[in-house]
Amino acid sequence: MSLPIAFMHLAGQPAALPSPSRPQHGVGLVSCRSGLLTRCAPLAALSAHAHHWHVVAAASAAACAASGCRWQRSSSQRRSLLARASSADGKRPLPEVLRRVGLQGLLFGAASLGGAQPSHAQGSGSSGASSAAVFDLRGRTACVTGASRGIGKGVAVGLGELGATVFVTGRRKDAIAQTAELVTKAGGRGVPVLCDHSEDAQVQQAFAEIAKETGGKLDILVNNAFQDPALRDKKTDVLLEKGAKFYELPLQVWDDVHRVGLRSHYTASYYAAPLMINSVAPGWRPLLCVTSAPAAVTYYYAAAYGVAKAGSDRLVRDLQVELGPLGIDCVSVWPGVVYTETVQRLYETGDTLRINRVTGGADPEEVCESPLLTGRVIGSLAADPAKRLPPYVSPDGLSGRICVVAEGAEAFGLRDGGAPGTVAGDLWGGDRRPAPSIRSLAYLGPAFIRDKLPENLKWLAARDGPLARRDIKVPFDVMAQDPRTEDPRKQDFVQIASKVNL
Repeated sequence: MSLPIAFMHLAGQPAALPSPSRPQHGVGLVSCRSGLLTRCAPLAALSAHAHHWHVVAAASAAACAASGCRWQRSSSQRRSLLARASSADGKRPLPEVLRRVGLQGLLFGAASLGGAQPSHAQGSGSSGASSAAVFDLRGRTACVTGASRGIGKGVAVGLGELGATVFVTGRRKDAIAQTAELVTKAGGRGVPVLCDHSEDAQVQQAFAEIAKETGGKLDILVNNAFQDPALRDKKTDVLLEKGAKFYELPLQVWDDVHRVGLRSHYTASYYAAPLMINSVAPGWRPLLCVTSAPAAVTYYYAAAYGVAKAGSDRLVRDLQVELGPLGIDCVSVWPGVVYTETVQRLYETGDTLRINRVTGGADPEEVCESPLLTGRVIGSLAADPAKRLPPYVSPDGLSGRICVVAEGAEAFGLRDGGAPGTVAGDLWGGDRRPAPSIRSLAYLGPAFIRDKLPENLKWLAARDGPLARRDIKVPFDVMAQDPRTEDPRKQDFVQIASKVNL
């Protein structure tokens, strides 16, 4: 699942559906279905209460003054806005608690709070390669689990673009064969490996087959397999969509997201580790990745899901402790709002309500990334071991070893989609700049803050406005704080701000 979820249910405006001529991206969201996005609410402080517009305006003024951004208003208008902001419509003073905690810092802390990634020029090639030094994976081997569709499929193709031999695993023979063909067409070599990741014996056999093909070595492992409980059972789907609490759901929900999810990541890593150790060489460190989500630090739609993602991130950190000294690096990768087959079906059926739950009511063209982008970021991490360190990966700590896909893409100079006639272009649309990070103001501003502002101030959070900056990101530790009531829209902004310890 992906983070828009933080604000998903706060959005009020319907998203515009793509026109019939829009390229049919193989779309959907990270590891969750759109129907499950009704209860996610971690960062409500930054949007649900933007009706305290004077606070936001004051913060934006301070941020723009500090950063030198250009306001699309005259100097007199700016002075008037600042005067009104500082006095809260000229009638009510700013709450003392907001001055005390420094709301400007909360919303506009830039690098000091959000860990802004360094800026790199973006490449213009159809493959999405960086304009800087080009690395490839020719001669390298990779295994992507759960690669029959969605993000796993995009990761496999992304590694194929760099020339890797990619073993794609999954339960559906026809689906993994199709993914393998796409990998080959993209420039690599795809090899389908039939495997049900809920069965340890099948996982063991799969890696035995890979070892036989590679001479006992493996350079890259991407743990992506995931069992969506809503896809397994229609009743569970309905319950989750209605916001059922954990005690109202079948116990099977826990087993679904942990057996094929956290446990399958552990099992695949268990059998892959000896092969990866064999691949360690001077100048080369194999890479082990897990596709995770911000649910690791903040509430999404079900307690079982959050625990599974937190466990996945912890698994990565602990595997780094054990495998790092042996020459293997481990990274948790967080995609954003992702187009997969699930959202494709929503487009085809015109299900605006569920699309809004995926995008937060924002235009999908502006906030969604393709599954391929996750693959390109993992490919960059794999090809250049120097990128597996801060600032590209979060520093050690409770939220360490994380690479947010959109932020990695921006830092590495990657692009999304591709040219017509390429696998990337045909499946995931034209060459374009990646969507902004889901914890950046470029996403949160237009998607959630804008609708909470008065008409004369909506420009602040419009696309490219001062409240829509890519370089300012909500810190992981703020994401982890959830000082909300059952309905975050009823939470007092002052109460939330007072609990943000800056």
